[in-house]
Amino acid sequence: MPHRVLSRAGGAAALAVLLAVTAAPTAAGAPVRPHEWPLDQAHFRAEQVWSFSRGDGVTVAVVDSGVDAGHPDLAGRLLTGTDEVGDPTDGGQLDASADSHGTAVAGIIAGTGAAENGQGMTGLAPGARILPVRVAADAAAEPAALARGIVWAADHGASVVNVSLGTQLPNPVLRKAVEYAQGKDIVIVAAAGNDGDGGNPEIYPASFPGVVSVSGSDEGGAFWRKSESGPHVAVAAPATGIYSTNNRGQYLVADGTSYAAAYVSATVALVRAEHPNYTAGQAIRRLIDSTRDHRDRPDARTGYGLLDPLAAVDSVIAAPATDNPLLHRPAPEAAAAGGPSTAVTVGSATTSTALAAAALVWWRRRAGWTRAAPGRPEPAATTAAARPGRPAPAARAVRAARPKSRAR
Repeated sequence: MPHRVLSRAGGAAALAVLLAVTAAPTAAGAPVRPHEWPLDQAHFRAEQVWSFSRGDGVTVAVVDSGVDAGHPDLAGRLLTGTDEVGDPTDGGQLDASADSHGTAVAGIIAGTGAAENGQGMTGLAPGARILPVRVAADAAAEPAALARGIVWAADHGASVVNVSLGTQLPNPVLRKAVEYAQGKDIVIVAAAGNDGDGGNPEIYPASFPGVVSVSGSDEGGAFWRKSESGPHVAVAAPATGIYSTNNRGQYLVADGTSYAAAYVSATVALVRAEHPNYTAGQAIRRLIDSTRDHRDRPDARTGYGLLDPLAAVDSVIAAPATDNPLLHRPAPEAAAAGGPSTAVTVGSATTSTALAAAALVWWRRRAGWTRAAPGRPEPAATTAAARPGRPAPAARAVRAARPKSRAR
């Protein structure tokens, strides 16, 4: 399965890669729910969260690679979306050649767990609806496609827009699309990126004002070392050993701020369902005011703190101010006129044919993925110890830490 890179032409390589390990397949017949460690953390406690809100009535746009409408854990959750790069009549679903990134993001947000005798992939907001917006094909796509996708989502009922990709340049068309959606009272959630140990470049739309930029944390609540950081980070969420839906009824386990962003988008859906009269700014304020180990001034790694979905829906917090507190951070400088163009690369360690100055990145991993056999999951061996009440995953297969070829 292809993986994405971020490159800068005409200078030193600025390679942003995705997850650090391969996505391991899971064995047929194995339940997924016991492996969903984020849902059982003390500050998630999904079963308690769902007594307050399941995200019902909230539409989350997944602006990504498309979503597999045939996955049993997503049955009944998908609305008719759009495809900005392929078949305009397929409603944002997957073309045959597309990969599983968007499907995985959708499963984390709104999977129903219907498969595997009710032990399939359960999203944090299983009552939310997914609006699939496909903006990238296998080879490449432009930031303009991402911008069009965000605008389309804003015009078709999204309350939350999840963007698990980014570009190194603050593309003005992309920024205008983000501002357009924000002007329609929509919360934009974006992955901070996975190149924290390789240059830590500033990424957009995560670094645009008002966007909820999400860094990654591990199972112990520590900052994930591969996650990017910076003054734009608003909150940290689980990014390692994440199980989710794969294409064609399959599953995967992987790392990345793509998935951290999905957990945050799901939490915003929970909040907006519980408080339907909240503005986008109020939903964001509640999100950051309820973080675990909340701090008044964000730090560069975990922002205002670790995501706490239970506190977000359960805490007695006075009605927040209506404005978006993340709009007040400094705006980035625009790219110089006449500078190199940006593009999305979707191949294995490749750059766009235009030698993009900053490729859009699907925040996933450093090496390739392994497809699960049709059916269901069970990770190949894992180094994680067994947790009480749930099976220990086997050790994951690891490929080369870096793709062989890089943009220069």
